[in-house]
Amino acid sequence: MAQALGEQVNEEDVWIPSACYMCFNACSIRVRRVNGVVVKIEGDPDSPHNLGKLCGKGNSAIMSLYNPHRVTAPLRRTNPRKGFGVDPGFEEISWDEALDTVAERLKKVRAKDPRALMISTFDAHGFGPIGESFLSAFGSENFTSGPSGFFCGNNLHPLAWINHGTFFMESDVEHCKYLIQWGTQFGAAINFNFTGTAARFADSRQRGMKLVVVDPMCSYTASKANEWIAIRPGTDGALALGMLNVLLNELGIYDARFIKEHTNGAYLIGPDGKYARHPESGEPLVWDTAAGIPKEYHDRTMVDPAMEGAYEVEGVPCQPGFQLLKDHVRRYPPEKVAEITTVPAEVIRRIAREYGEAARIGSTITIDGVELPYRPAHVDWYRGINQHRYSMSHGVAVQLLNTVIGAVDVPGGHLGTSGSSPWWSPGVGPDGLLVPAREICFALQPYPPRKVRRAEVYELTELFPLSCYGRSMIHFAFEDPARFGLDYKLEVLLHARNNYMMTTVKPEWAAESYRQIPFIATFTHLMEASTEMADVVFPDTHFLERLDCFPNRIRALVQTGGYWYWMLRQPVVEPPAGVRHWVSVLFDLAERMGMLPEYHRVLNHHLALKEPWILDPDGRYGFEEICDRWCRSKFGPEHSLAWFKKYGIYKEPKEVRHTYPRPFLKGRIPLYYEYFLKAGEDVRRVTGELGLEDWDTDGYEAIPDWHPCPAFEPKGEHDLFLLNYKVPYHTQSNTYDNAWLEDLTASYPDNRTVLINTQTALRKGIAEGDEVIVESTNGHRCSSVAHLVETIHPEVAAVMGTQGHWIPGQPVPRGKGVHWNSMLKWDLSQIDKVTSALDACVRVRISKASG
Repeated sequence: MAQALGEQVNEEDVWIPSACYMCFNACSIRVRRVNGVVVKIEGDPDSPHNLGKLCGKGNSAIMSLYNPHRVTAPLRRTNPRKGFGVDPGFEEISWDEALDTVAERLKKVRAKDPRALMISTFDAHGFGPIGESFLSAFGSENFTSGPSGFFCGNNLHPLAWINHGTFFMESDVEHCKYLIQWGTQFGAAINFNFTGTAARFADSRQRGMKLVVVDPMCSYTASKANEWIAIRPGTDGALALGMLNVLLNELGIYDARFIKEHTNGAYLIGPDGKYARHPESGEPLVWDTAAGIPKEYHDRTMVDPAMEGAYEVEGVPCQPGFQLLKDHVRRYPPEKVAEITTVPAEVIRRIAREYGEAARIGSTITIDGVELPYRPAHVDWYRGINQHRYSMSHGVAVQLLNTVIGAVDVPGGHLGTSGSSPWWSPGVGPDGLLVPAREICFALQPYPPRKVRRAEVYELTELFPLSCYGRSMIHFAFEDPARFGLDYKLEVLLHARNNYMMTTVKPEWAAESYRQIPFIATFTHLMEASTEMADVVFPDTHFLERLDCFPNRIRALVQTGGYWYWMLRQPVVEPPAGVRHWVSVLFDLAERMGMLPEYHRVLNHHLALKEPWILDPDGRYGFEEICDRWCRSKFGPEHSLAWFKKYGIYKEPKEVRHTYPRPFLKGRIPLYYEYFLKAGEDVRRVTGELGLEDWDTDGYEAIPDWHPCPAFEPKGEHDLFLLNYKVPYHTQSNTYDNAWLEDLTASYPDNRTVLINTQTALRKGIAEGDEVIVESTNGHRCSSVAHLVETIHPEVAAVMGTQGHWIPGQPVPRGKGVHWNSMLKWDLSQIDKVTSALDACVRVRISKASG
């Protein structure tokens, strides 16, 4: 009867497990496919990751999958001129022609100097060890994730590694009672496990956790907080140092046992700022108060190491690092800090007192039969602390608020995450400090500090011994490699899944930098500004068409929740004819270059393949077969790729010592960052040899100071800071092609405006809805519409991030919204010489438009 009435009969109606990629959270999803068409996406309720939740971005993936503007064939540039907005004159070519063109370029470069290849991608889920193996086999170390490393994680990742042995940090909201969120939207808009964290966060708030948010504007997170503290941009370190002063000197609140047993706070420091060392072993010394003599820090006869006081070792005056910290922060009384930050002194004292009292120092909690220290208060921080010229100093100051109360990797505290696994076991490094068990893809290990030398890679990480990467330095290296000691020039760039033209600095400047690279091959599923710099374009798959093993392995593990877990992203539908997963194309390029045997050998090592699944160097394998061997080697023969396709996620219980590892670890964490001093000396020496006389090394300090950003003081009429803010329905620039999300963005009228404090706007003669001109100190000007709000610092204006993009043929035409990146100043004076963070404090003049 139904067929007679012309109704469709569903020959297929299935639910397929996979992992989302509308942001980097990799939520577990179930995808409903009817007659070969995706009709529904929802969270997987059996996943401990996102707890069955899925945000609007994940639901909207259908629209990007079926975007009619997708690239579906290889393209070749016909216009030799390159630049921002220059038509490349693309013409379609065959896959064989595209592969041969790129492979021939790569073959010549590899024979001449393999270092001249760079890969640029933020595809953390797909590239990983498979892509790194390609670079290693080729003979190059030139990798960059691109725009993300300009603004995000430059100080957080090194400090996570140093303090936790992991690459990321998160809040134990399940046991926390007092949380300060500082420059982050964890649980509201940040792309790190947004959905699962939001659910856990809501539960903790219902249980009574107090939330205090420090941010220049009332963000999504701040709007849900008990208290919002509006801070002047670029003064985070000063506020943290002021709070430390109140805790240590006014209230005497700190965890002495934690500092003695788990940090270097008792190590004796000499007049030069460095450890006093044993004359024979060279080990750092502490003062045994019972014996009245110095001993090696690990001496088992130690009764009670001194944290305070002054001592003499071999005629040299010394003090414990903790004493130096206490004395140092006396320079930041709340009244002085109030002048710097605009946060009232009484608020600084009250928040510090509440925070210290909420930590319940000395208390314990029993979890799964194990008694653990209980510190239900901590500070969680991220990007807002990072975007400054003295990024590391800000980060250390804020992180010390967790250290002094013992809220590191214990219940209720600040936890390391995304580097942990059942095989995770940090060790003890030089001077007894914690060292990670292994390195993470895409990043370098910051401790022990790497040797400083003339640059060998285009991120210039040889000049940043404490950083995890140097993403922001690539433009400088492109323009003048010899200036930094590079003795070769890049010849080929393989580029995928980042929009370097629109999400770094002013596009015209970015274009000038990338024009220095003779040949660029881009993999993409949509045309965008960066694609138009390419010489060859390969069509790439949508995430619902691609296979990625363990996409959560880098950044999306949840530390709490009781499980380790690994996901699979699998093709839910077939890609359009002639479209392939870009990582799988690396194998074709390797074969055409004659590099496949070396590639297989490196893959065997990077994927830790075991017999009988080790790749034969002379064999030929499909991408799925390699993924199957990876699955079986990692989890045993019964957990094949087919098993992961059926179930979507592998779980196993997590032990308490993995969730809260600090009581079980022998490696200490720094309270006094002594090794920063030697690293700074080495950087000064090498940069001096290179003639980089303006290379600022003031940030290499054992105890942080607050240093003003270059834009701290108003510049004439340029009297406002311009911030960009994150919204929960967009991921960088990746989602602006999505029509549903564009409709959602347009439904909030203030999204495409510039937010201005009401009183500030009235002072300038600006009314709600007025057209205004926004002009940066770098000379960039644009127009916008004023939206007056009370929920922003009076010295601040703000625009939604990742606006003003150029996506030809897409729902976001060029110029829609303020392109914040174009407002940035771009020179070496804006770079933190410790972490490579780009200072994002921007001064602008905002005036009412005339005419």
